[in-house]
Amino acid sequence: MTHEYIGSIHLHTTASDGAASHEEVSQIASQTGLDFLIVTDHNVLLAGKDGWYEDLLLLVGEEIHDTERVPEANHYLAFDIQKHIAANRRTVQEVIDEVNAQGGFGFIAHPFEHSPSFTGEPELPWIDWQITGYSGLEIWNYMSEFKSYLHSLPRALLLILFPQIAMTGPFPETLAKWDELLRSRKTVAIAGTDAHGNTHRLGPFRHAVLPYEHCFKAARTHILTPRPFKRELEHDKGLVYQALRHGNCFTAYDAIGDASGFRFTGRSGQQTATVGQDILLRAEVEFEILSPLQAELRLLRDGEVVARAQGSQLTYSTGEGGVYRVEAYRRHLLKRRGWVFTNPIYVTS
Repeated sequence: MTHEYIGSIHLHTTASDGAASHEEVSQIASQTGLDFLIVTDHNVLLAGKDGWYEDLLLLVGEEIHDTERVPEANHYLAFDIQKHIAANRRTVQEVIDEVNAQGGFGFIAHPFEHSPSFTGEPELPWIDWQITGYSGLEIWNYMSEFKSYLHSLPRALLLILFPQIAMTGPFPETLAKWDELLRSRKTVAIAGTDAHGNTHRLGPFRHAVLPYEHCFKAARTHILTPRPFKRELEHDKGLVYQALRHGNCFTAYDAIGDASGFRFTGRSGQQTATVGQDILLRAEVEFEILSPLQAELRLLRDGEVVARAQGSQLTYSTGEGGVYRVEAYRRHLLKRRGWVFTNPIYVTS
């Protein structure tokens, strides 16, 4: 039996540049229906904050980057580490190697960024792609997408009040990069909110930009686990991290429709596989996509669409190996928006 849990990954607290404490973000997250959070403050690790906060599991990682690098780039999300890792004057590969040496794993944060000059915000993309040892990347960073739309003061004021007008999902170049990486290695995809919850002032105008409550309802990562949570930290932490390490998860824009129950499976002979898993080609593989809501469903093989359907189900049979993943789109506020992006099923011969 598969168990599904919904989490928000990549957020900041008062331990770095966020607006709320670990306890406060846990309370907010619980009220938005999340099952788990993974906090990743900048270059600081407060692992002692791991634990259950009423009905929410809080885990603590670290967003590691060289603060002396000019221009700044290469932010890395490190999970399941025990000690802070200093990045200054170290290569990205050295940081990744240290994360792995501690038994942890990690993800490339906001691999692409577009910050209009109006914002005054620097672009913080990933630059050094000749690396190994990482688990995957953020295919959707909610804050990065939001910043990309702030071209003028009137537009900024509108989107600060109503960010859902603009948000549509991952950047196309991020999805293209993910498909490129998948051609040579397994690469897990997650969503990151990059929530800070800070209040900004412009004259008499004061407003929280992307408040935690908003972010926790938006870019979410759904994990699939073989066992249920037991409200025991080590057991439950292990389930979350195992799912993220192996890609037993999918990203969803739940603010435009609850994606709970979305499933992507493949069958060949007596074998059955789901997201993040391998399946050996036995004559043919039959894929099935089941959606809890009506959507435009797309099945991709090695980055190319091979089947699509409008509705809540898509089936497709093939005798070809490859990397198969699913995208789903829905209309919201008169615009087509990315809804679900699954990790692949890997079909080998």
